[in-house]
Amino acid sequence: MDKIFLVYNDTVYTYEQLLMDLNSKDAGYSYLYVKDNHPYEVFLGIIHSLIFDYPLEILDGDFSKKEISELGVDTNLLTTKVLKHERLQFRNMDEVMRRIYKIEQWMLTLYTSGTTGRPKKMGHTFDTLTRNVKVHAKFEHCVWAFAYNPTHMAGIQVFFQAFLNQNPLIYMFGKSMSNIKILMEMYQITHISATATFYRNILPYLQGTTYPIMERVTFGGEKFDLLLEEKIKNAFPNSKITNVYASTEAGSLFAAKGDVFEISPEYKQLVKITAQRELCIHRTLLGKTHSLENEWFQTGDFVETIDETHFKFQSRQSDMINVGGYKVNPIEVENLLMQVPGIIDVVVKSKKNSVTGEMLVADVIKYEELDEKELKKEIKQFATTHLQAWKVPRIIKFVDELLITRTGKKVRK
Repeated sequence: MDKIFLVYNDTVYTYEQLLMDLNSKDAGYSYLYVKDNHPYEVFLGIIHSLIFDYPLEILDGDFSKKEISELGVDTNLLTTKVLKHERLQFRNMDEVMRRIYKIEQWMLTLYTSGTTGRPKKMGHTFDTLTRNVKVHAKFEHCVWAFAYNPTHMAGIQVFFQAFLNQNPLIYMFGKSMSNIKILMEMYQITHISATATFYRNILPYLQGTTYPIMERVTFGGEKFDLLLEEKIKNAFPNSKITNVYASTEAGSLFAAKGDVFEISPEYKQLVKITAQRELCIHRTLLGKTHSLENEWFQTGDFVETIDETHFKFQSRQSDMINVGGYKVNPIEVENLLMQVPGIIDVVVKSKKNSVTGEMLVADVIKYEELDEKELKKEIKQFATTHLQAWKVPRIIKFVDELLITRTGKKVRK
């Protein structure tokens, strides 16, 4: 049987098909952009641009014409063949891999999610995108769940980790949570990387089931949740659990077991934490940005310093909520409320208030069998007991699902 490259919407794409498509794609012509919701087309475009060494920009498939125009992209170029290149015929994927590692000038441009304003453009080389990718014969058996947006940094990094080891990718991003269990069992998934939101959403469907075949579970994109880690350990008892810090601007930089990140010796002079506790990274760790005016990039992430080489992520600057002059970290409130039995997930956000400027609202997903009135009373009582008054949500709403961004993170605005 041909080795699987990607499973998407019940369609199986093999590495043999990928090889044929790379050899025949556009008969020696190339595009400057990929704008597609279909992950196979995104991945095919990336690999094609890499082996023929031409620059490529990736746009979200659901970007509107207005958004594309605001990014300064000529919409006519999205469907125009603009580059002619020599055609090459690869006999197998090993030849493709050897070609990839010879490429030196290639550039891939991504856009940030735009959750705090207009998406920003960031170019990356093969080296910055694969900084923490591990390629070895011992990874040949891995089967990867794909739980990120394929046009954003986290998704691109999972793609390269799987592709460079010629592993299968089983697409799960944006899919019904009830199908995840079926896919995991059908394809015997061994590795998964996703946001905490994704894990919380799949756990109710994994109740009473364990997956000893799962080898590694990686958290990324959102603050690590120690309570969630314990539940993940129950579902995947043999897995190693890793917490990764990454950004569109820099790619993956730090990894941790638990919520304490370590600054490795090679990065010690390239990372600093300001007096305001904001994490900054040196421009040499970034992709090819054209907008940075000084040596240090301000990540907008606030951290708690443990010692000179260790820190904990606390919050995004853009997520902080001003309640009557008090700065509230919504992640702190969410983590507290998640301790209330019966809550599957919760998002804390702000609502305009004439007295305090903003007040806190909690959208809660609960187990169906629980009474809303009783659970709301328990949440209020628990929050009042454990939080300062200005951190207690004034409005609690029960919802069927939480809104997420294009990258799968909670929407707090």
